Amino acid sequence: MKMIRERIKYVVRRLDPLWAGSTFPGGALAIAQGHRTAAKHHPRRIAIFGGSFDPIHNGHLSAARAADRRFNFDELHFIPASRPPHKLKQHLAPFPHRFAMVSLACTEHPHFVPSLAEAGEDFSGTQLHYSVDTVRYFRHVYHGDRLFFIIGADAFLDIPMWKEYETLLTLCDFIIANRPGIRPEALRLVIPPDVIARPDAKKETEPPSQVVAQLHKTTIYLLENVSSDVSATDVRRQAHKGQSIHGLVSARVEEYILKQGLYRDLR
Repeated sequence: MKMIRERIKYVVRRLDPLWAGSTFPGGALAIAQGHRTAAKHHPRRIAIFGGSFDPIHNGHLSAARAADRRFNFDELHFIPASRPPHKLKQHLAPFPHRFAMVSLACTEHPHFVPSLAEAGEDFSGTQLHYSVDTVRYFRHVYHGDRLFFIIGADAFLDIPMWKEYETLLTLCDFIIANRPGIRPEALRLVIPPDVIARPDAKKETEPPSQVVAQLHKTTIYLLENVSSDVSATDVRRQAHKGQSIHGLVSARVEEYILKQGLYRDLR
């Protein structure tokens, strides 16, 4: 574990000038940015995609690629969650392992960025972080750029239970990766009516079927046809049983799981 943590420190010091001496409230909410691509947009389009990523699998990558094809991001940041507030009782693989797997999964995509935004000052990922605070940090770092928050439909339906969720909906655009069986009307019902703009208040170029709601400051987009049969639970279970996980995760993540012996002892 110490070796992994030291490797993370080395990578971040080498690649991320924002990491050193971060004075933003909340400690070192640093981002391992890799390299920034040349700006294609003014403002740039920055996406954040958070999750337990225990492990990151091909379903996550498929949704990210679909969102990228549609919105043409300049950077897409994958944020392994520290201690997800809704999964406090769930045992997660140590943060350094989850970050390492995210880093490996991002290597084949030039503007996919593994993020340490929720790693904490000691890189243990044991501190509690909330999405609204993470988004505020990204707004601080990427001031003037356009932020997108990628989220699954099931998670969005639970968003009223998130900290300051009404504020969160006003801080950035949302991209909901939908799955069969969830209607846009159901997604719209969890949005507070007072943050929804009047029908004539804001015009979007997107077809109406691809927009869940226009808010006063932001837009909630719908991303269809990105459902996947892959789940992190299945990956962990098959790895625990010694069964093949080929095709469920990227080749580099598969190799990492096997070499590190992850998920052999499930709790």
